[in-house]
Amino acid sequence: MPQARVRNSKTISHVARFCIAGGALYLAFRGEDLRQVAEVLLGLNLWIFAAAIAIYVIGQLIFVARWSLLLKVQSITIGFWPAVRLHFLGLFYNNCLPGAIGGDLPRAWYVTKHTDKKLEAALSVFVDRAVGLAGMLIMAFGCYWFVPEQSRETAFEFSFELGFLRGLSEHKRLLIGIGAGFALVIILATSHPKGRALLAGVFGGIRRRTAAVLTKARQSIRIYCHKWPAIVLALLLTFCCQGMHVVAMWLVGREIGIAAPAKYYFIFFPLSWLLGALPISVGGLGIMEGWLKVMFMQVGSISGKEALALALCQRLIMLLASLPGALIHTIGAHLPKDFFVDYQEPLV
Repeated sequence: MPQARVRNSKTISHVARFCIAGGALYLAFRGEDLRQVAEVLLGLNLWIFAAAIAIYVIGQLIFVARWSLLLKVQSITIGFWPAVRLHFLGLFYNNCLPGAIGGDLPRAWYVTKHTDKKLEAALSVFVDRAVGLAGMLIMAFGCYWFVPEQSRETAFEFSFELGFLRGLSEHKRLLIGIGAGFALVIILATSHPKGRALLAGVFGGIRRRTAAVLTKARQSIRIYCHKWPAIVLALLLTFCCQGMHVVAMWLVGREIGIAAPAKYYFIFFPLSWLLGALPISVGGLGIMEGWLKVMFMQVGSISGKEALALALCQRLIMLLASLPGALIHTIGAHLPKDFFVDYQEPLV
């Protein structure tokens, strides 16, 4: 019975993610001529697009170097290329599959199965994600606050929020209907014993996961606090690899004809990755595209078709870079027998 309940829960979660992704894509494409968007994409220089893919892949190798550094802090050494295979497997999980585990759980599973320092190895994955998140936020808000405008004509302000709220008010009946339907589902669920048990299990799982994350956060702070130079170096590697991704998208945007200052690429794309990491869609599908379209349309006179084409190019680059992960999963190159982990006692 518990296994059947777990399977049903996963099925409902997957269906919900696909529905959210479909709705987000509909909103992103709404008001745009698909033929015009396709013309922009087909007119893209293939050499520029190939260069963007190459830059993105090189950036992923730097991601691997960052994780390896965080592991070595705790005297856990993994071969670089096995770590590369595992990282690209994680990219495949993140970008192509609807599950909530992403690429972090496979990495944590791999390390904990091949070292006695299981907790420290698992924490390295958490710290790696935390450093990446910090890099996204520092890059985005640092560029917004400290990089000067090139011209007032293309200046961006966060005044779009009011227009966004006005847009929501235009659909208030739809939103009220959705809210009423959700409330009705909750009422019906709580009126039945099985429904109450299901809700209790869901909220209990959320509470346990939150407590586990907070516990790992405290432990990671204690472990890495006295080794702050490694964290600083990992953060610098984060700026490097994320900056390479942004530069790749800037090259694509220039080719498309988007005349936005490079500053805004370093703001909008990191925030799009942060939104895409939320476990509410399939690899952030639709959410990232809608965000980038809305943001770039606030800068200068950029059209919706150009902004949407740029967002779709990022999606295509991420999917193409994830294909090696699909191959790794198919041939089983991610299995423990194909890896080598060297555990060394830390020096006193």
